[in-house]
Formats: sequence, C-alpha cells, structure tokens
Amino acid sequence: MALFGCLAGLGALFALIVLADSLKGGDETHWVAVFVLLAWATAAVRLYRMDLYVSTEGIRKRGFLHQTTWSWAAIHDFEVKPMAKLKLLGGDAVWIRLTNGAQIETTLHHAESMPAVRGMFMAEHELHEVVHQLRGALARSRNSPRVRN
Repeated sequence: MALFGCLAGLGALFALIVLADSLKGGDETHWVAVFVLLAWATAAVRLYRMDLYVSTEGIRKRGFLHQTTWSWAAIHDFEVKPMAKLKLLGGDAVWIRLTNGAQIETTLHHAESMPAVRGMFMAEHELHEVVHQLRGALARSRNSPRVRN
C-alpha cells in the first residue's frame, strides 16, 4: 500500500512542477500534462484507499469507484470462496453473506500466482485469519446492546 501512496505523491509533485514551470514560462501552459498527472495521483489515492473497513457500526467495502457500507444487523456471515472478479488468477476472496441471501466479494484476495501484498493479495493463512477476526467482530456485535436486529 505504501507503493500507491508513493505513486500518488509523485504524481501530485510532478503536476505541481509542470504547472509551476508552465506558469513561469509564460506563453504556453501544459494543461494536458497537469491533467494527466493529477488524474494519476487521484487514481493512486483511490487504489491506496481500497480495502475492507470494520467499525462498531458495520463493514465498509471501499472500491476504486464507489463504497458500500453494511450494518452488522445486515450481515449473516463471512467466508472464503473462489474469486469471481479475478477468477483467471485462480485464488480465493473473502465474501460477505448478507441476511437477505446476497453474497458480496470483498477486496481481500489470495492467489498463489500473486505476491502477498496487504490490501491486494494476501497469504492464504492471512486471509483465513481475517475471516476469523471478522466473525469475531460479528459475534461481538450480536452481543452488544447497541446493535440489535
């Protein structure tokens, strides 16, 4: 994840350098270069923030373009199943099973062919540990007086 943070910082820095150079030069501003570099930095920040977030209120899945939040009352269980979105890689993902029967693939994945990188691909034992922790948080939410069905 630090890589995406560095890419975002570099993109923003290069955009500022190009903008400052363009404004200093006078005649021609390189707006296309500034736009591309700012888009690069924005994409890197979005990638950096992609993950599954847990709070006392529920679970938030933050993707590249949108985010969705489910309360603990709406969640039935968590499980490790084969990936649907990246099935060519032949790995597993953490899935959220909702009380209405829907199943949602999260951004937490494991694939033997990919290096273990937190937030993108994890080692298999890490993926199962995350599911164990999520189930623990779900059980605690069921026992909490603040969260009731």
